[in-house]
Amino acid sequence: MRGKILQYNGNDGTGIIVVDGQQQRFALGNWKGDSVPAVGKTVEAVLADGQIQTVMLVGDDVLMREKASELGGKLGDLVGGLGSSLAKGAGEGGLTAGGSIIDRYGKPTLVAYGVFLIGTTMFKAVTISLLGDGMGWSMFDIAGFLSQFGSGGGIKMLLILSYLSIAVPFVWRDRRGWLALLLPVVTMAWALIKAQSGMGGAGGGGGQGAGVSFGILGFYLPVVAALYLGAIGLKKFKSAA
Repeated sequence: MRGKILQYNGNDGTGIIVVDGQQQRFALGNWKGDSVPAVGKTVEAVLADGQIQTVMLVGDDVLMREKASELGGKLGDLVGGLGSSLAKGAGEGGLTAGGSIIDRYGKPTLVAYGVFLIGTTMFKAVTISLLGDGMGWSMFDIAGFLSQFGSGGGIKMLLILSYLSIAVPFVWRDRRGWLALLLPVVTMAWALIKAQSGMGGAGGGGGQGAGVSFGILGFYLPVVAALYLGAIGLKKFKSAA
């Protein structure tokens, strides 16, 4: 089962990992790997009778391949949905040359959407440094992490809806459809609020030596992209017939 190292004490070789929403203690004797356990790392854990038997580090290359595969699946679903809508519209005689995707949105809008999608799934949005160790998560990671502690606030669902929002103005040819492009802004704002409250609740009074930083590629660029998409959505809503 996949998990994350939540805490590790190098003095006595013990630590805590989060697996399937549950905190599990492990010892250095359970660790299988050449490197020392580090907070925030993704691991593969084997449990027996509710106890940790082995803990193995999942390499960054493996995680990147999985992220790329996940992103490819999302893009494939989206493109497939848009393609189906395009074919349906063409079959009904409802699409003209001016009804293509690029003509409908414009290249800057599609680029902004791509930045939002890739930034929130592939890059770290928040990094927490504690006593020299750092751990970071993408927006998707944050949603999963907060959900494990019952404080996700529907962030993952909002992210999925935001990814799908680009298709709404194409399928629903009404000016109100452009308002769907406000979803990325709402999602980023809500995720930031929930992340701050979650980190504050988890931090308690033990914030000494801890630092929180927001990633340029995983947070700031998606925020800019979301703001652009929201502005375009409002502009189209006001100007579209």
